[in-house]
Amino acid sequence: MNARRGFTLTELMVVIGIIVVLLGLLLPALAGVFSHGLMTKSMSNMRQIGTWMRMYSSDNREFIVPSQFNYSYPDCPTCYRGKVRSAASPPLGDQHKGTWTDILWTVFAGGVFPAAGAPVANGGLDYDYRFDSPDKKLYDLVGGDLENPFRSAALNKRNAPGGSGTGHAPSGGIGPTPFGSGAQEIGQPGYFAANNFFDSRDPADGGNGWFVTGQIKSPERSMYLVDSVAGETIEDEPEPFQAASPTLSPSGSTPPLEVDFRYSGVCLMLFLDGHVEPVGQWQDICELEGPDGRSIRIRNLTSNVSPCQAP
Repeated sequence: MNARRGFTLTELMVVIGIIVVLLGLLLPALAGVFSHGLMTKSMSNMRQIGTWMRMYSSDNREFIVPSQFNYSYPDCPTCYRGKVRSAASPPLGDQHKGTWTDILWTVFAGGVFPAAGAPVANGGLDYDYRFDSPDKKLYDLVGGDLENPFRSAALNKRNAPGGSGTGHAPSGGIGPTPFGSGAQEIGQPGYFAANNFFDSRDPADGGNGWFVTGQIKSPERSMYLVDSVAGETIEDEPEPFQAASPTLSPSGSTPPLEVDFRYSGVCLMLFLDGHVEPVGQWQDICELEGPDGRSIRIRNLTSNVSPCQAP
């Protein structure tokens, strides 16, 4: 009779080595597929936002949805008044102040949540969110059951640069503020940040007033939203767009970048004509805006001259 032999130790090690190699080849591919699925969902959210923006402009004398607003000024000719955040005790900021998300949530997507009105001490909400878009306070209560079209499908993997976490930390903050800095929310859905060129607040508070669609020279190349870790707005200045990689900053410093390349090295941008583009990494804002760059406009949107062009 022939003796039955099992695997030798050498054969077993060879099989294990082959499996390890195959897993090493397969896992990056699976990660790419997962990232692509998240990006597809986020692009769908951005396109929906673009649709709502066009509807809002059509219903409001072609005004572009502002990145920030403040309706509380007693006499402000640049303030286009509305009912957003007009209810008592909003969970963030003051009455009549907010961002683009509050406007679109109020007009198109708002709802009352089951725990609305329950005492905060009992873990409930002190606000029904009809006039204010979802924030961390609501995420913590509702969790994964909350569908928010104004946030990314991918999660924040890093904190916003330069923020201490005070007032926005997961341990107790309710963040983010509209201003876009210090929103320390790793593990929360990533932000879509609006270009703060469209800040409708009074110029005394740093705003630019309201814009109508006819004022924008190249809507098809004018950025309105971008993936961000820092909050619901991003300043139309070089710093938040600088240093696409930490290696571009001096050793030991915090890169100023607020844009998040959360889909395998690309971010998403929504343009004023409603289309969405995946955009690869860059070094500085002039690589986006310059005449030899990618023809993406972030600043001076009412002018044909890019700030990166030599005078």
